[in-house]
Amino acid sequence: MADLPTHAQVAIVGGGIFGVSLAYHLAQEGWNDVVLLEKGELTSGSTWHAAGQCPHFIGSLSMAKIHHYGTEFYPELEAETGQPAGWHGCGGIRLALTDEEVNWFHHVAGILQLVGAEMHVIGPDEIREHHPFLETFGVKAGALTVTDGHVDPTSATNAMAIGARNRGVKIFRYTQATDTKQLPSGEWLVKTEKGDIVAEHVVNAAGSYCDIVGAWAGLKVPMVNMVHQYVVTEALDEVKALDNELPVVRDPYCHAYLRQEQAGLLIGPYETEGARTCFDSGVPWDFHMELLPPELDRLLPYFERATERMPLFGKAGIKTVISGAITHTPDSNFLLGPAPGLKNYWMACGASIGICQGAGAGKYLAQQMVHGQAEISMLEFDPRRFGDWADAEYARTSSIADYQHMYHCYAPGDQLEAGRPLKITSLYGRLKGKGGVFSMTFGWERPKWFDLKGEGEKYSFRRTNWFEPVGEECRAVRERVGLIDLSGFSKFDVEGPDAAAFLDRVFANRMPAKTGRVVLAHWLTEDGVIEGEATITKLGDDRFYLATAAFAELRDRDRLTLALLPGERVTISDITLSHGVIVLAGPKSREVLGALTDADLGNAAFPWLSAQEIEVAGVPVRALRVSYVGELGWELHTEMDNLPALYDALWAAGEAHGIADFGLYAMNSLRMEKSYRGYGSELTNELTPLEAGMERFVGWDKPDFTGKAALDSRRRVGELLYKLVVLDVDAADADALGNEPVTCGDRLVGVTTSGAYGYAVGKSLAFAYVDPDMATEGTTMQVLIMGQKRTATVIPESPYDPANDRLRA
Repeated sequence: MADLPTHAQVAIVGGGIFGVSLAYHLAQEGWNDVVLLEKGELTSGSTWHAAGQCPHFIGSLSMAKIHHYGTEFYPELEAETGQPAGWHGCGGIRLALTDEEVNWFHHVAGILQLVGAEMHVIGPDEIREHHPFLETFGVKAGALTVTDGHVDPTSATNAMAIGARNRGVKIFRYTQATDTKQLPSGEWLVKTEKGDIVAEHVVNAAGSYCDIVGAWAGLKVPMVNMVHQYVVTEALDEVKALDNELPVVRDPYCHAYLRQEQAGLLIGPYETEGARTCFDSGVPWDFHMELLPPELDRLLPYFERATERMPLFGKAGIKTVISGAITHTPDSNFLLGPAPGLKNYWMACGASIGICQGAGAGKYLAQQMVHGQAEISMLEFDPRRFGDWADAEYARTSSIADYQHMYHCYAPGDQLEAGRPLKITSLYGRLKGKGGVFSMTFGWERPKWFDLKGEGEKYSFRRTNWFEPVGEECRAVRERVGLIDLSGFSKFDVEGPDAAAFLDRVFANRMPAKTGRVVLAHWLTEDGVIEGEATITKLGDDRFYLATAAFAELRDRDRLTLALLPGERVTISDITLSHGVIVLAGPKSREVLGALTDADLGNAAFPWLSAQEIEVAGVPVRALRVSYVGELGWELHTEMDNLPALYDALWAAGEAHGIADFGLYAMNSLRMEKSYRGYGSELTNELTPLEAGMERFVGWDKPDFTGKAALDSRRRVGELLYKLVVLDVDAADADALGNEPVTCGDRLVGVTTSGAYGYAVGKSLAFAYVDPDMATEGTTMQVLIMGQKRTATVIPESPYDPANDRLRA
């Protein structure tokens, strides 16, 4: 083996499928000065004992692209490397036992159409045609994913390792990393048992050890190791006699996957209760290709149900028991992307179905590292989606709950309650007592809607019991006045002599020239795609206040702090936890607010898109006259402790005007009526402001800003792949959720990004990115919703109050 180099462009810690895939794809993208360190043999952590399933069925468009890439990539590895990956392209069937699961199947079928993966929703009789050994009692439908399969994890990883070495990657086995430290130069010192390496980038791909490795750099990694078991049976004559391999079955009834394994069967349950973690105090460093003691008693109820579903299983003896550790995060998504607060430290770990996802995760992280962004949205994988609130106890509690819900159908709005609440505002108790139904975003509990009847939310892909109450909330805002607690906003003070120049450089829009003005501005990458969004208020010559998305706090803090140049006189303060926000909106909002302040709220003194520091009911607030709901209104930003007094005063002053609480569901409906884009849906790292129709928020006349050259070049060329349009959808009892295919006849012409029913305009509305030739007003197309093609027509933006008269009122 060659000597360990002293320098490298990238040092990857961990030789499981994630680390090796990243090494392979970094080299494919042109970075071949890559070193991979593995303390044992490649795959010796949790990779080697994984079952290796590669399903397509997934309810996320970005994740579906990752899954699909793997099923295309693994079968081709042998041709490139000479090493078979052990690919079995047998297809898959997931069973639906409820009407809601059938709805889910239709939604996922649309997502898979977008990525080019073949899926059919089939009936119970047709299921038997594909799998003759299944009993279909209680089954309403099956999701047949034709190009599913399974792969041998060790073979696939070693094949990628060959491909990586062939491109110049240096892989060192039996070389244990012992520490990582960032040097004053910004480079990373990686200490190993065989010497030290200085690398520009370091990657934590340490699998079951990723929390230990992360701690070396001061990171708290929200991951636990779950005990997962599966069994392989002895050979069966019925299986030997088959001409074709059986599809992999996923069944909520026995909460397990069931598949053929050579001439036997393989059954892998996920316990719905009693699941447990392992290695809570850390995995021993000498734990290589070992397994945990079997605990089959815990699996017996699932085996009994598996025998009911597939009686053939009951005829077979158990040959092998695999009991091993698999990593799990609180939301079951892996950690892929930049670590919080650290420059050039990357995470590629935390996967619970890592074999399926390893190839695609490596591909898209490599793109992000090399080019600054991937060709898919990486938001849902970003490690910075968790903060310090996701402590070890929450990671354990929520990961166990998520594991036990592996085959649960998550309809829109449905979230696990385990470990909650974590972060609450000072209004949480009041709002919950008034019927607030909450969802969690970046640890914050935020009201979705107000259940005045006390029914509890009925989760569905179709309109359900929240639909009419949300309509009432929307009418209150449109006709009277409403309140919403948006304290989850991420909030930053940016101050100092160089603050204005700093913000002008890092944001695409011009900064406010006058004190008291407000602008909407976007972070772009060097390639001109959208990285983030902020509302920026100029409070003084050297004082700016930024409000950004709740889920983006750590990302936006990094974007600010890591963009600072040496010597820049700028102070950045994250005041998210200490300050809250109440939004007061509606045509009566001036009357309500005016009763509580001496400030002049008239248009001349306090125009739209302006801000003032005033007192309201004796409470000092930063009052921003902006509105995400398209009505006269103010955002009132103040210290968190002041919120109850401010809320009570606003409510008392508003009772004569019919004041009402409203939640996030209503806000989404109201913003759709105004065609306001959402960060993370319409605005992602896949698109530029040009495709999004946001050119007016670009300061083209500024000397420079991040991404200007690339964006200006695209503007001069003038050819866009997509254009964002607003659609009036002929919906029935279900509105667009986002990620539905948009077609014209048999031609795929676009994808929806979000949708909602607009109560004021009486239309089901959707945003969609479509081919430019389909973007003309009046053009009709179809949106696939719940398995039905619904006619959709391009309409002008802002179907409600297009001239903004109400905002300026």
